[in-house]
Amino acid sequence: TRVPTRSLDKKRAARVVLVPALLLLGLTTRTWASGESRDVLSRAITEVSGGAAAPGVVGLCAVCVVALLGLMTGGRVIRAVSAGVLVLAAVGAALMTLLVALRPVTTVADAVARELARPTAPAATGSSTVWAWLAVAASVLLAVGAVLTAASSPSWAGLSGRYERGDKPASGPRGEVRTTWDELSEGHDPTLRDAPDET
Repeated sequence: TRVPTRSLDKKRAARVVLVPALLLLGLTTRTWASGESRDVLSRAITEVSGGAAAPGVVGLCAVCVVALLGLMTGGRVIRAVSAGVLVLAAVGAALMTLLVALRPVTTVADAVARELARPTAPAATGSSTVWAWLAVAASVLLAVGAVLTAASSPSWAGLSGRYERGDKPASGPRGEVRTTWDELSEGHDPTLRDAPDET
C-alpha cells in the first residue's frame, strides 16, 4: 500500500500562503486597538489601525510573497533560502500581530505619544478589537501555511529543473546559448525537440 503524503503541490502552497497573507494585509487597514489617554492634552478616543500598531507586518507579508515566488521558480539553492525566509517572515508577522492584540493599552499609549510628539507614553486605557483577533487568526494560518510550504518545496521542480538534471541548453550557430524562450519567439515548439521520431 502507498503511504499518503501531506506535501503540498505548488497550487495548494500558493493558496495557503497568499490567501492569509492578503487577508492579513487587508486587516492592517482596520482598527486593532482603541482607548483613551489620561493625558490632559489628549482626552479623545484613540483608534489605532493595524498598519500603525505593527507597521512591520505589512513588510513581512510582502517578504512572504517574494519568498513564495522564489520557491515556485528557483533552483535548489534558491528554494532552500526562500523556504527559510518564508517561515521566518510568517512567524515574525504572527508574533507582531499577537503582541498588539495582547497589549492594547501599550498600543494606544504609544499612538498617543506619537500624536503628541512625546518621548514617553502617557497612561491610557485600551482594548483590542475583533479585527485584531481576526488578524491573529490570519497570521497563524500564514505561519502554518509557510511551514507546510517550506516542507513541501524540496519535492518541487523549479523553472530551471531541466538544467538541474544535467541537460545543457542548445547552442546557436555562433556558439551562443539558446533558451526555450528563444525558440518560442522564433515560432518553434520546443516540446517537439524531445519528442520521439515518428516512423
